[in-house]
Amino acid sequence: MRWLRFIRLFREIFNKKRLPDLDFIQNEGLLAVKIAQTFALRIDFLSEATCVHLSKLYTKTTPILKEDTKALIQSYTNKDFLDQFEYFDEEPIGSASVGQVHRARLKNGEEVVIKFIKKDFKKKFEKDVRSLRRFISFIIFFYPKLKKVADPQGIIEHIEEYTLAELDLRNEIKHAKVLKEIYLKNKDDFSLDRLKFPTLYEALSNEHVLVSEFIEGPTVDLLLEEKKLPFNDILEIFHIHGFYIFLVGTFHGDLHPGNLIIKDQNYYFIDTGAISKVGTKIQTGLFNFMAHLAYYDFEGCAKSLNEMAEVEIHGKQYEAFKEKLLKLYVGFEGTTVSEESLTKKMMETIKLGVNSGMEFEKGMFPIIKSMMYLDGMVLKGAPDTVLMVEMRRFIEEFNEARKKVRK
Repeated sequence: MRWLRFIRLFREIFNKKRLPDLDFIQNEGLLAVKIAQTFALRIDFLSEATCVHLSKLYTKTTPILKEDTKALIQSYTNKDFLDQFEYFDEEPIGSASVGQVHRARLKNGEEVVIKFIKKDFKKKFEKDVRSLRRFISFIIFFYPKLKKVADPQGIIEHIEEYTLAELDLRNEIKHAKVLKEIYLKNKDDFSLDRLKFPTLYEALSNEHVLVSEFIEGPTVDLLLEEKKLPFNDILEIFHIHGFYIFLVGTFHGDLHPGNLIIKDQNYYFIDTGAISKVGTKIQTGLFNFMAHLAYYDFEGCAKSLNEMAEVEIHGKQYEAFKEKLLKLYVGFEGTTVSEESLTKKMMETIKLGVNSGMEFEKGMFPIIKSMMYLDGMVLKGAPDTVLMVEMRRFIEEFNEARKKVRK
């Protein structure tokens, strides 16, 4: 993408007169879609309607033409690959930015899905990332504060890392094994009974094709759209994902509502191509921040945010920051998620910390993104919830589990 096209993309995303044109964004290529998906989380400076509209790019992108599907799969595999299936549905059941998914049945009767990469994105994606990096460096030269406040370079680095991981479907197998191993090590000490992983057929899979068990159930995204997801289920998702984030520090890197399937009251993690890891300083600091926030201890929040920073502030500089944070949270106590977005408040808090002199590690964005997903689920499924009060039920459990967790 040339710089003028980046400018047009950002104008499209930030258009205040109408919703962004999703077809235009898709036509601009994979990087444009990934940027738009990232902005779908930024309710701190985009309208809720725009964020909801952009979030459609997670699960509702343009599929490949039916006549091209089998030919593409055969180009990725050997000539006998499709002979191992009794049935293959040429109509996709899902199409995302990178992959497309079709139902199939193995000759032994097992119901499966075949996921494949829609085309060779890698070279153009890497070229576009290099161009965007140069564009961002140019902007930062004239507005250096942007580097600290918004961390655009860190966000682009994250987009590049998890997208390149997604483009090799063997990573889904590798990362599912990592998450499942953590689950097996800790399931006796931490309540993870409702977490499940689909069977992955490694012998039938390669870099471009993945065969996995068909899980017959709705996605969390669909249940949220239909207003059919009970609030306790949303809390349990927070409970499970919170275990990986706050206690282990290794977690599903893209757990948006389309990547969770519910079947028989269990939650299946799918699309594990991206996995994220966070350092102990951020992991512990953010947990302590959330623990203080749950009880509206805003002075404790200020202390925890500072302890989370790679470069902390002290003395008068810290006192000035704390005073501003206390003002920022005036009126927050007892508010519902529809009245005050946790995502927006956290982004404002981090921005305040940076403007006050704190510096945070680059790896912070994935964990913030995960918190945005969880906040978005509550906002969509239970907007009248006082989330901070509901979170208290997990704080003590997480504190106890931190002593036992096996990474």
